Amino acid sequence: MDYTYKVLESDIDLLAAALSEVKVAVAVKEIKDDILEFGGQIREYTPNCVRIGELSYSRELYEFRALANE
Repeated sequence: MDYTYKVLESDIDLLAAALSEVKVAVAVKEIKDDILEFGGQIREYTPNCVRIGELSYSRELYEFRALANE
């Protein structure tokens, strides 16, 4: 299944996604098709991690993808 998404890399990207409450997918950086969380909203972010729902993910290990509205 193909999805259109924007990779969230900077603090500004994460802030915009959090404020607009877009759905964000979390993928392992080393394995591009390995989605761990699909469609959660960003609750908090720091220089080191991003919290989606009740789970926190390392910004160093994971990629965050804002899903396009369909």
